[in-house]
Amino acid sequence: MPAGPTRYAACAMRRIVVHCLLLCAGALSAGAQLELAAGLCAEGQWRAGRREAQRVLTADPQQPLARLLTATAGLRLGQQDPALLAALQQLADGAAPVEISARAAYELGRVRWRQGDATNACVLLQRAFRTTQATDLFLRSGCALRLLADDFPELGERDPALLQALQTCAPLWTPEIRRECRPVAAPAKTRITATPAAWIVALYRRQIRPALGSRCALTPSCSEYFLEAGRQHGLLAFPLAADRLIREPSVVQAQEHPVQTGAQTRYADPLAEHDGWLKGAKK
Repeated sequence: MPAGPTRYAACAMRRIVVHCLLLCAGALSAGAQLELAAGLCAEGQWRAGRREAQRVLTADPQQPLARLLTATAGLRLGQQDPALLAALQQLADGAAPVEISARAAYELGRVRWRQGDATNACVLLQRAFRTTQATDLFLRSGCALRLLADDFPELGERDPALLQALQTCAPLWTPEIRRECRPVAAPAKTRITATPAAWIVALYRRQIRPALGSRCALTPSCSEYFLEAGRQHGLLAFPLAADRLIREPSVVQAQEHPVQTGAQTRYADPLAEHDGWLKGAKK
């Protein structure tokens, strides 16, 4: 074979080898950055972890773990960007490997709980608890579910078997896990006029309901309905709750929108169907 073509083939082969090595180095670099970002977030160094995850996203905007870490760290740092919630929702809905989806569901569930959306928070936390194979997430999502059920007992009544399973995990919940799993309410979103409703509901749940038991035939329960009305409409929660109590017999008699909760059938009657006139007045 002539020397010229041989040298040309050798140079071409070297270029291919170098190109492959550079691609492998890039992949290893991204993997190392992701590992570093995950480690920093696990240690609670959210700002540094987010910075490393964002570097990976610069090269690969769809990298699922980097998206999870970026959104989680942003929320833990107190950011209110709706894009972070949208990213978590997409990951939680299955646009990622199972473990990443489970962690996204856990983080999004904590946010929904903090926002007062107990029903969706319960759905998301259950998804994390039932799908994860990671011990730390299993314990954290289980602890969060138990604490959520303590605040909203009607949620726990829908799945007694789940409550029993959570009870067996309780000895493994360290004080650190318990502190993390109860989200801190966002003060900027709290209305001062919602406080009376919160006080009344807290008094009812601690002092009155244990003696009466859970008797509400609607979902959400009347106390949860009142609490949500207080958060959204302040002192107007009182006439909204009074209207709810007056309507309850007729809603049950109509038997529309049944919801099975354990062995009991309740009837859906969300606040959103009865406060439209208030939302219209705000426009």
